[in-house]
Parts: sequence; C-alpha cells; structure tokens
Amino acid sequence: EQVGHLSIAERQMVEIAKAVSYDSDVLIMDEPTSAITDKEVAHLFSIIADLKAQGKGIIYITHKMNEVFAIADEVAVFRDGTYIGLQRAENLDGDSLISMMVGRELSQLFPTRDQPIGERLLQVCDLRLDGVFEGVSFDLHAGEILGIAGLMGSGRTNVAETLFGITPADGGQIILDGQVLRIGEPHVAISQGLALLTEDRKLSGLFPCLSVLENMEVAVLKHYAGAGFVKHKTLRALCEDMCRQLRVKTPSLEQCIDTLSGGNQQKALLARWLMTRPRILILDEPTRGIDVGAKAEIYRLIATLAGEGMAVLMISSELPEVLGMSDRVLVMHEGQLMGTLDRSEASQERVMQLASGLALEH
Repeated sequence: EQVGHLSIAERQMVEIAKAVSYDSDVLIMDEPTSAITDKEVAHLFSIIADLKAQGKGIIYITHKMNEVFAIADEVAVFRDGTYIGLQRAENLDGDSLISMMVGRELSQLFPTRDQPIGERLLQVCDLRLDGVFEGVSFDLHAGEILGIAGLMGSGRTNVAETLFGITPADGGQIILDGQVLRIGEPHVAISQGLALLTEDRKLSGLFPCLSVLENMEVAVLKHYAGAGFVKHKTLRALCEDMCRQLRVKTPSLEQCIDTLSGGNQQKALLARWLMTRPRILILDEPTRGIDVGAKAEIYRLIATLAGEGMAVLMISSELPEVLGMSDRVLVMHEGQLMGTLDRSEASQERVMQLASGLALEH
C-alpha cells in the first residue's frame, strides 16, 4: 500500500520505524507522537527504553509535558529561538517547566473570559454521515467557544468537515440564523460565514511551495479581482496588517511558508480565514505541533475573537486545552455524541468517561 493512502497516525508510525531502522548512535525525534494513539505512544516509549539500554543517545523534541517527564533524563528549554536552560528532569515539575517555556506561570496560559455569550447562530439537528457518525445535535452561540473532545476515530473531524461541506451530510439539518442550509461544498460554507482551520496543516492547509502572502490571500483573492486585474496593493496591505495583528514572524511576505515554524504557519493560516470575516470559526487541532509560546498566543487570539462575538467550534485532543478554553464541551465516542458538559461540570475524568464510552449522558 502507498504511504499516501495511510492515515496521519499510520504515516507517523512508518516514519518512526524508518528512523529506528538506521541503527544510529544518536537518534533525533521531532514531535513523534503528534498524531498517534496512546497505544502507539506506549510502544514507541518501549522502543526508546530499548535504545537507551543499548547505549544510544536520543534527542526527543516535544511540546507534551507528560512525555518529558515519562522518558527524559535531562530537559533543555528553548523560547523564541533562545536557549533558556538545561535541568535534570527530576528537578522539574509541570509548572516550573512551563514557566521556563512560556515565561509565565501555567495559570496564565489560558486567558480569562467574562464576556456574556450572545444569541444562537448555528443549530445542528441529528446530523448524520453514513458509516461515520449519526445523531449529532448541538447549538453554537455568538461569542461562545464550544469544544469537541473525543478519542482518535470518534468522528470529531468528520463533523467539522460535514459542517464545512467537504463531506456533505447524509441526514439531519444545519440551521444558520433560523434558515436551513444545504452545505454541499466548502464555497457554500464560506459564503455563509463559516471558516475551517484543518487538522493537518501540511496536508490540507498549506500550499508549501508558495509564499506567506499567497497562502494568506488565497481565500479572499476573488474579492480583490475584477476585469482581469487583482488589487495587489490593497490585498498586500491587508495581509501585512493581519501579520502584525497575529504576530506572524517571517522575514517577508515573499518568504516560502514552508520555511516558517509550525506556530507561524498556523497563525498565517488563521489569518487567511480571518480575512474572510467569518461569523463561525471551526478550529480542528489549532495548536497541534506548535510550541507553548505560540499556543498561548493562539489561545489569546481565540479568546479575543470570541469576545468580539465570533462563534468558535474548537476540536482538540488535548484535554487541558479543551477544558481551559471552552464554555461548553461536546464529547464524542465512535460516531455518537455522548454528552454536553458545561464549563462548571467539565473535568478530565468526566470527559474521558464519556469519550471512552464508559458513561452515558446525564
């Protein structure tokens, strides 16, 4: 089977197997667990233990705190391109490590939000995609951050793609402002004020061979074109302004986007969709594969957008992220919506009970 036909997780495991097969004295792993299941992570960690026992040296790059404490002997921290320090793992805890990485305490990672939630914008009723998910119903309000949690394969991404018209629904209703919509293609969703930041920026988000400018402007290009001409000066000024607002670090807008860090690539993609002026922003794994500092920036941006009245639907595999950002949390398991938790009742234990199918909606 061709690697291109494999899932993200399967491709990652092939890449890990290839790296281990070289039998090198030093092995560098850069975010090896960004898209694999807990079972596969455990298998990888056992391989790492075997390599250590053979006297191999391993440089393990990760943004996941639990992984650092599970396998690291020493921890080196970088922030904004600067070496911050080196510590023995046993001399660190989660709070002290994040403080080194972000330059502030963990409690400040997720912004506080006290703006009231507005009127209902979106109503999803018994949405169904045959063989994938069914019976998914929820409301989304202006100024609300609605999280979707669930284990890999639960159908979270499929719901987002169906709302956006990538995989049109086989049943149910999508109601916006009281009007039933038939979203059969993404351009219909965009015209109705929806935007989708996809799960895999390399596969379905970026045009890696194009510049930062070209990647940002692609979703609004038609609005700045007419009579065979593009208003390049106006469009460039808009992109420059978005780069400033989102603090996208790039030498120039002409820089190939593939040379930027993961966090800056993600912010450029966010800028692309914000330029469409969406009313509903769907974020699928918005901070996957980016450093904690960039995460904090994106969290502040999401909170600001919600505070300005944008409705945000946020899918994430990271429970602290879901719990720290969401006003309500939808939990899915094997294509079913298992429950909806208010912020006050949502906890890691309760979410995992629902996500693993061990509890029913209460």
